[in-house]
Amino acid sequence: MRFLSFCFFLFCFFLGTAAAQVQFVGPTKWLNGARAAVSHTIDDSTKFVPAAIDAMDKHGIKATIFVSTARSPIAELWPRLRAAIANGHEVGSHSRTHQCKWPDDAGFCSAAYSEAEIAGSRDDILKNTNQPHVWSWCYPCGNCAGQEEIQKRLSAAGYIVARNYPDEANDGHLVPNMNTFAANPMNAAYTQSVQVKGGIAKNGNTDVAKLNAKFDEVLAAGGIYNFLSHPQWLEYGPEQFYERHMAYVGNRKEVWYVPMGPLYAYQTLRASVQVQPVAANGFRVAVSADREVYNGSVTLEFRDAAGMSVLANGKALPPAPAITSGWTGSYVRHEGGRTLVTVPPGATIEFRGR
Repeated sequence: MRFLSFCFFLFCFFLGTAAAQVQFVGPTKWLNGARAAVSHTIDDSTKFVPAAIDAMDKHGIKATIFVSTARSPIAELWPRLRAAIANGHEVGSHSRTHQCKWPDDAGFCSAAYSEAEIAGSRDDILKNTNQPHVWSWCYPCGNCAGQEEIQKRLSAAGYIVARNYPDEANDGHLVPNMNTFAANPMNAAYTQSVQVKGGIAKNGNTDVAKLNAKFDEVLAAGGIYNFLSHPQWLEYGPEQFYERHMAYVGNRKEVWYVPMGPLYAYQTLRASVQVQPVAANGFRVAVSADREVYNGSVTLEFRDAAGMSVLANGKALPPAPAITSGWTGSYVRHEGGRTLVTVPPGATIEFRGR
């Protein structure tokens, strides 16, 4: 009996010692410890939207698809949009009726950004899809993006990011060159457009070498490559500029492919995550953010866990996918002395064995 008790003591001692060696480092900058993030946005309810989604899906690109919910042919688009959501894309609001004015003014903005346009388009998306929240807004024609009152209305409707389209008349929309999070997410720029000339613009942006070089610059800096397109201003096919650029950008192991809204949500989750030890071999993950809005997972880095199995809520975590996309899920990746654990907040993580 004493011998069994002694063995049990040794077992607990060594288990506790092994667990004590595991150190929590912090949340990673990007999901699954990716080197950089890639986010795509496409605008307008047109018949070309399905073709753009199909092209993105070939190359593992995830996008926010901004639609105007009371403009034709939106009724025909909803089935494809529902399938896109199931495949890791996001549907964002581009208002209901896409009102534009050049130049805009306070009177136009106040009338155009009504409750029907802002909350109504949000409700249309929720009604016609199973998306749990509408995170993203896109200013039609870039109008009113700088007006504080309009930004407040969007925030009150639950949007967490609103993408602009600056100075189209003077080609200011081509390369805003925002390679990180916007300081004001309700007036958020993007990295560059990828499209032919359209609208009131003077030029397009279709030089594949230059497009790829901008992506390389952002990747090297570990930032956000957020590129914009209008599906009606694209050329489709593997030899055309759009797919050639996506073939260069897509399906990279060091990149996180994620729509714009969930990407901005990750910033909030990462800032609010709290990790507390709950036992010699366990950690409890929590966030202060509203989980109905910020519904994604976070990736946490641990050290000295090589060779150990990792469980979340009592279940062994599968290995991380080869390509990181979407914003939810639970998995683990061992990389040298680092162990990256991706879980939703509320999970309890356990390290076992060695």
